[in-house]
Amino acid sequence: MENFFDLLTIYKWSLPSSVIMAMALAFIGSQWTAREKSAQIFVLGQGSSLGVVLGLIINIVAGTDFHWLNLVAGFALGAITLGLSDALIERKPGRNHIYLSLFVFFLALTYLLSALTPSLETHLASAYFGDLAVMSDFGAQVCLITALAFVIIAIKYGRKLSLLSFQIVNQSLIHRTWKLKVFDLATLLLTTMAVQNMGYLFTMGCLFIATSFASQQSKSLNSYTVRLALVASLGSLIGFSVSLLSTRFPTVPCVLIGQIAVGIALSLYRKK
Repeated sequence: MENFFDLLTIYKWSLPSSVIMAMALAFIGSQWTAREKSAQIFVLGQGSSLGVVLGLIINIVAGTDFHWLNLVAGFALGAITLGLSDALIERKPGRNHIYLSLFVFFLALTYLLSALTPSLETHLASAYFGDLAVMSDFGAQVCLITALAFVIIAIKYGRKLSLLSFQIVNQSLIHRTWKLKVFDLATLLLTTMAVQNMGYLFTMGCLFIATSFASQQSKSLNSYTVRLALVASLGSLIGFSVSLLSTRFPTVPCVLIGQIAVGIALSLYRKK
């Protein structure tokens, strides 16, 4: 047990950062799901991931180690992906099939680039599956501060964001407001930061697992928000802690399975 608490001391930044980031991504996922744009966020995540990989390639080729370059490249390609998908695809019938085609294209391009850059393979595995336990303290601190700021804003303005999402899905919002632009930028930033520091699997899982369970049997927006936060935060905390009990347990899968377990437990408790 002493060894376990020693590990908690070592991961004093990674643990809270992953928990708060999971909550932030869950709030983002809930809004994109409410807008019926789940497929688009998958494309956005894959686009940001491809940008991070491009940043890694530039660093490898140039012989540099500019961590910020991966973030900038991921953010830029994610912004281009989001802008083009909004402008060219959003109103097309059967757009989900187009989004999935783009997702496969970005995925194939990512693997092609990794094949052309052999030294990228280990970085690619980390970018996709991640390992929260080896995240740098600086990366964890930046993610923690950014995600915490977003969580506070999302809770404070949750009703207004939900109203905007309702207006979008019902096409009653004729002119896009600056608040939507700010939310889109926050989505881009947090998604890219999460992909870069915590991995694509963690990012995509946290976007939708909590949302899937919170939407069941929630009688009000407040109860939905509480369930969303519980599944994301408690599941991440439990999963991360379990992964520290044995070096054979990878962190990210444990975190996501922990969220699913908490979601199932809350659903069963609600039925009693």
